[in-house]
Amino acid sequence: AVQDFISHHLGDRFIKPPPFDLATSYRDSTPITPLIFVLSAGADPFEEWKKFADTMKMGKRLADISLGQGQGPRAERLLREGMETGMWVLLQN
Repeated sequence: AVQDFISHHLGDRFIKPPPFDLATSYRDSTPITPLIFVLSAGADPFEEWKKFADTMKMGKRLADISLGQGQGPRAERLLREGMETGMWVLLQN
């Protein structure tokens, strides 16, 4: 009911999230301010991330890991390597 009220009186733009734009988010990041995505169930940014990395000429400097039992030490190594070499690391839960 609240969404209907807002949509009717203010417009749909106040209830519909804007489309996600990885390039814009990237421009807002810095080497000490990483991008962190909180995703809804079933969302998977992996393919978009890979395509964007290729666009940025980082396609060969990527690492990803699905976090789970026993993956903590490997994830820490990848993060450390990313900080030291500038490679991009995607931690997935």
